Amino acid sequence: MGDHPQVRAALAAVDEEHYTLRPDGSLVRQSTAASAIARMLERLDVRPGMRVLEIGTGSGFSGALLSELAGPEGAVVSVDVVAELNERARDLHKARGRTNITLITGDGALGAPGEEPFDRIVAWTTPQVLPRAWVEQAAPGAVVLTPVELAPSVRTAAVLRAHVNRAGVPEGEKLFAGRYVEMHGQELKQWLVPPRGVDALVRAEDGRELWISAPWAAEDGDAACDMLAALADGPTEEVPVLEPEESAADLTAYLYARHAEDIGVVGLGGYAWGVGRADADGVAVFATAVQGSIVHGGGPGPLERLRAWVAAWREAGRPGYADLRPVLTREDAGWRVRAQLSNV
Repeated sequence: MGDHPQVRAALAAVDEEHYTLRPDGSLVRQSTAASAIARMLERLDVRPGMRVLEIGTGSGFSGALLSELAGPEGAVVSVDVVAELNERARDLHKARGRTNITLITGDGALGAPGEEPFDRIVAWTTPQVLPRAWVEQAAPGAVVLTPVELAPSVRTAAVLRAHVNRAGVPEGEKLFAGRYVEMHGQELKQWLVPPRGVDALVRAEDGRELWISAPWAAEDGDAACDMLAALADGPTEEVPVLEPEESAADLTAYLYARHAEDIGVVGLGGYAWGVGRADADGVAVFATAVQGSIVHGGGPGPLERLRAWVAAWREAGRPGYADLRPVLTREDAGWRVRAQLSNV
């Protein structure tokens, strides 16, 4: 989990199971692995006495860790759209004597009006853009750590670390691999299809839900539905395209930087989905459950395009997340985040 003594001390001080397990022993669905939380908190760098805004209360475990890091002179404000989670976390914090945490039920994109300014802001959910409200509620010099989408398609996310300068403008520092569930203003009732950003969806005869998010599909939903229907009925194959030592995550980072407008994200049914190339002819995507290979269905065009991208990535020296830098552009809702290669 890295070499951050304060985070290690917080992990030792907080009983994870107290927060993540229900009375019957089942895991709270909105739980994140302690190792993933620790990596985020190391990057967040919370110090004693700071005010922290947390977007996504979840099980309450991450809020308890933030409470430890901020200390008795600091404060944590945690926002979640699900009232039941907030009520549960409030009881659990009270049982452990944690009095420096305030829980708010509401849309996380709005932050916590009236509770600002915040020295640190961390999100366990993925917005389309860096929300304006978070930046407005940040103190000068504040650090914001959040997953955010790097392309027009949903689930094209990475973790952004930015700081807010004295003029109240966010400046991107780094991008890391990682994502959480899409930010949404209402409680999610299902987890298989993204709550936003889906441009076409088809239900196959066997009950699978196939979906696509891509700029072209947003413009031609009928063609996208036809492609998904053909994909549901036709065969697919796993095609090896990477060498064992090559990283699909690094290749995806490169695609975010070089081909953000051309990326397609396709749901293949159930929890399976992938990022790659999709058009009206078919798909070729790196599926979540397939290592080093792509799932290909339909005509040859998407596969040929993806192979060309792989060749260009190799020629560029196989850059990955370590070679990306975030570029922020102001929009009405906040700041759009895109990736550029550092050597460009």
